[in-house]
Amino acid sequence: MRQDEVARFAHFLHEADPLADNLVEALGRQPAGRGRRLLDTALDQGLETVDTPPAAMIELFQQVDRVPPWVDWDMIDRGGSIFLRSGGLGIAALSLLALPLTYSSGVGTKPLVFTGHLLRRAPRRLAETARFAVETSRPGGLRRFGQGFKFTIKVRLMHAQVRRLLGRSGRWNPEWGAPINQAFLAGTNFAMSLGLIEGVRQLGFRVTRNEAEALLHLWRYSGYLMGVDQQLLCSTEAEGRRLGLAIFAVGAPVDADSRALVKALMTANYFPEYEVGWRGAAAYGLSRALIGHELADMLGYPKNRWHWAVAATRPLVSAGWLVQRAVPRGEAWATDLGGRIWDGIIDRILAGARADFRAPERLENMPQGEGHDDQQRARASQHT
Repeated sequence: MRQDEVARFAHFLHEADPLADNLVEALGRQPAGRGRRLLDTALDQGLETVDTPPAAMIELFQQVDRVPPWVDWDMIDRGGSIFLRSGGLGIAALSLLALPLTYSSGVGTKPLVFTGHLLRRAPRRLAETARFAVETSRPGGLRRFGQGFKFTIKVRLMHAQVRRLLGRSGRWNPEWGAPINQAFLAGTNFAMSLGLIEGVRQLGFRVTRNEAEALLHLWRYSGYLMGVDQQLLCSTEAEGRRLGLAIFAVGAPVDADSRALVKALMTANYFPEYEVGWRGAAAYGLSRALIGHELADMLGYPKNRWHWAVAATRPLVSAGWLVQRAVPRGEAWATDLGGRIWDGIIDRILAGARADFRAPERLENMPQGEGHDDQQRARASQHT
């Protein structure tokens, strides 16, 4: 990738989401509980039903209520069916490829480390991410009053609240760029779209070019609702790969926080009643096969023989895909089954709890990555 293209992309490290940031500030000035009620009313019934909404709420909802002319609802629903049809393979691609790629940026992981959400609650974090993706993918999920739409706005405001907390804490290093910046948001959108596509393909699940572009279209609109700059939203696989190169070109290297987050993801006890001793080794090995040996080594993955399982099972997955295509209504049946698998695993992990995407009220941790000690010493010197 040319250096001038990388330089043009690098400024997104310092761009956040002013519409969401302004709304979080405005809601924070409301009496206790009123801000949440205003938001829920706007999401559930429409902005016009909110009694004297803050100007910042009007501005954000004017953006998300305006459907861009490029949106194709039929294409979005086709993309959602591909996502749901991936079922257990999609869950594997999400947890073993998409999320490790996201966490491989040392700076990008810092907000997650500060909140402590993944280090202490990895199963819930994964289940909530999966619930967001599944509701985004259901037919009509991203329509104005769909559950996917509501979850997307809540996640967007959760990001803004984390930025607000970090900005007030004095603990964020400006050299890291903006917290949860546009480059990071684009990277997450990339992981959920093209990252998932590449993951299930490696596992043997075939995705045609038209199917891939339908799934990218779904996440393009999701990214628009999430506040991602439209320059960073992709329509084709070629655009997605180019964006991926730019993201990794400007991303910070793997550090101790990256390794801690991935370890929490790989070793978390998702199903205590079915705990087996080899589960962590299998997760590391399968993930190594998907992300590649070089990145796996940088993230501190132990080496074992489980990475061979991907190549061994790929022919079986491909055979299942061929059967699904050959049987009448096979794709519809596979989509329904895949959605049930997603729901079953998510519900089992959440164990009756709701995925509410509530914004954190405080920061719980300090990061461990490079530059942290210098920052601590600088703060300490200010008080001596």
